[in-house]
Parts: sequence; structure tokens; C-alpha cells
Amino acid sequence: MQAIKRFPKCEDVYKDIVKKLVPKLADRDDFEAEYQYKLPCSSCREETAIGLFYRILNQEDWYAASETMECSVCRDREAFNVNQSKSLEELRASISERLTNEYFLLPEDLMDAGFKNFEKTNDVSSKAKEEAMSYTKMFLAGDQYNLLIMGNPGTGKSHLCTAIARTIKETGCSVGFLTTGKLLSIIKTAYSKGAAKSEEDILRDIKKIDLLVLDDVGSEAIGGNDNWRKGMIFEIVECRSGKPTIYTTNLTDTVLPVAVGDRVFSRLYKNTKFIDLFIENYDYRKKLQIH
Repeated sequence: MQAIKRFPKCEDVYKDIVKKLVPKLADRDDFEAEYQYKLPCSSCREETAIGLFYRILNQEDWYAASETMECSVCRDREAFNVNQSKSLEELRASISERLTNEYFLLPEDLMDAGFKNFEKTNDVSSKAKEEAMSYTKMFLAGDQYNLLIMGNPGTGKSHLCTAIARTIKETGCSVGFLTTGKLLSIIKTAYSKGAAKSEEDILRDIKKIDLLVLDDVGSEAIGGNDNWRKGMIFEIVECRSGKPTIYTTNLTDTVLPVAVGDRVFSRLYKNTKFIDLFIENYDYRKKLQIH
């Protein structure tokens, strides 16, 4: 004959829970335990919470085994907020990954560029590296501003801003890296029939990126519709207002306003730190040649 399965009494279950919650009662049985109802909720203060209490036998006072529980409404609200927060974090991570995939367009020769393999050839390049590393630390500490790296071709401007971008990208921030000319080309594709994105979509993406590097500003000023080009560069710079952006250019501060327009030039200097990499008769890329 099959034995009858007996279930423990509720009182015994409550006592077992109390023993786990109250260490001094772990080896004792001379107490009783019960759930009490209509207690003040610790969140909404309504008398809708419940809590587990115990009382030593032959004593009058009841003691809470743990903090008074929140009512079911407040518990559900808290659970909803936690789940919503997780969903928002997942959404932000997904957006960050998409933006980086679409706009982090490093040239092949810069894939491994970092601070460690940057060639310090003189005081100018040595100071530039220190300032770039300082910018990276300040960015990650929350002190974010723009950077304008100006210098003649081949002095390592792109290498330094790549080192900054790669370091910050490793922390999970969304990072964009592309030349101004490439970004203008991407925007032009929005005018094609059946384009996946509109001009507004692209500018909205550019605005969302945590750190944007616009390399070789001014080099795109060769040919094409000059009014459209300057107007679009203005829109790009304007949409990045309040978001950290790194600009590099081969042009001097007397030629750059002509190339990008006075409106853009004035905004490039807003909340911006300048790094000078003008080095006479020097080409950084020559150091990378195979002999």
C-alpha cells in the first residue's frame, strides 16, 4: 500500500524561513512565526503590505523577521522599472553597435594605429601625443569637448585621432571615424531613388554618435557644388553641437575658412582645444615605408 504523502504545516514552513532570516534562531524551536497583513508599505505608505514576524513562546512582542515588504502594486512597479531599464540599456547598446558599424570607417593603414606605435620625432609630435592622451582621459572622465588637430600632411594627425577613437571605442561608446569627403558621399546617396536613408536620417545618426572623428576637413573642397558642400558641412558641424567631435585638417587657420566657409570655421573653434602638428619638411608616413 502506497504511503500517504504528508505536506508540512504552514507554521513549520514559516519557522524554517525565519531561521534562515534570523541567525540567532537557527538552532531554536521555541518560537512561533506568522505573516501579518495590512502593514504600512515602505514605498506608498498605504496599509497594503505584508511581513513575516516571529514571537518567542510565552512572550507578547512580535518581531519582524526582515524589513517590511512592499505591497504588490509597488513590487510590480519596481519590477517593471527594472525590466524597462534593462530594455533601454539593450536598446542603447544595439544602437551604439549599429552606429559604429556604419560610421567607423578606418582606412586599412590605420587599423592598428595606437598611442604605443605613434612615432615621436620631435617636441611638436611629442607634445601632440601627450595632448591626445590627455583628451582621451578627460573624455572617459566625463569632461568632453572638441579637438582640432591642424598640421601639414604626413605628421600623424590621423594616427593620433585613430588612437583616441580606438581607445574610446573599446569602452563601449559609439564612435564614428570618416573623412569629411566620405561623409558627404554617404549623404549624397540619400538622394538616390530607393535610398535606405534620407539626409535627415544620416544627420540624426551623426548627432547620436558619442564621439565623431571627421578626418581631413577641407580636402573635400575640390570640385563639385561648393554651396551645397559648405552648407552640408555646416549642417554636420551644427548637428554635433554639444557632442564631442575631433577634426583634423592639413590647412592653416587662414586657408581653412576659405575651404569650409566662415560660419563653419567659427563653429570649429567653439568649445574646442587645438593641437598643432605643423612640422617643417617632415612626412610621418615615410617612417612606415619598407626599406
